[in-house]
Amino acid sequence: MLEAVGLTKRYGGRVALAPVSLRLEPGTCLGLAGANGSGKSTLLALLAQTLRPDGGDIRFQGRSVRGDRAFLRAHVGYVPQRTALLGELTVREQLDLWGRSCGLRRRALPEELQELLGLEELLGQRAGRLSGGMQKRVSIAMALMTGPEYLLMDEAFAALDARYRSRLAVWLRGYLAGGGAVLWCSHEPSELTDLCDQAMVLDRGEVACRAPAAEALAWLETEGRMPAGAR
Repeated sequence: MLEAVGLTKRYGGRVALAPVSLRLEPGTCLGLAGANGSGKSTLLALLAQTLRPDGGDIRFQGRSVRGDRAFLRAHVGYVPQRTALLGELTVREQLDLWGRSCGLRRRALPEELQELLGLEELLGQRAGRLSGGMQKRVSIAMALMTGPEYLLMDEAFAALDARYRSRLAVWLRGYLAGGGAVLWCSHEPSELTDLCDQAMVLDRGEVACRAPAAEALAWLETEGRMPAGAR
């Protein structure tokens, strides 16, 4: 079980995330909803430890893993909202570099992932010349290639065409059935209700509602905080 325990973050005098706690249990998908600026991406970045918290802890099976890079590389996959690929590298070079940094012995991306994400035709292309959707597919491959037990996914379907959204949705259901766990952040209500067991709504950095996904989204719409265009 992966836990956030009282995580906080401030930017200058502004509170981006008040103390937030959650548990990510094996075999479950927890949705994360809320308006822009509510703290969703900040929470995922803190859990992925690409951003340093001002307070709180991150625990795995009851022990602190805050600052434990080896744990992250072995057990956690993270898809950020904005991809951060090295534009001068080819996709193959990018994936090889990431694999080595994660301690993987194999050099090639597993065929299953190449097929799932349609990467065969992209391997020789420079990452900086890819479209947004193509870069997202590479970012997802990097998150999956270590076989992590936990996935932190921030708008992972954004920029993807319907074919890859459908493939990934099927893959994610199998991943969850096999005991994987997902923290899924999205502005799209259909993604949250289709994939998630429970959902947590953030409002101005605080947990405003935690309930089954459909109930949490109904609360969000009733409270008038549903993101524009997401109805």
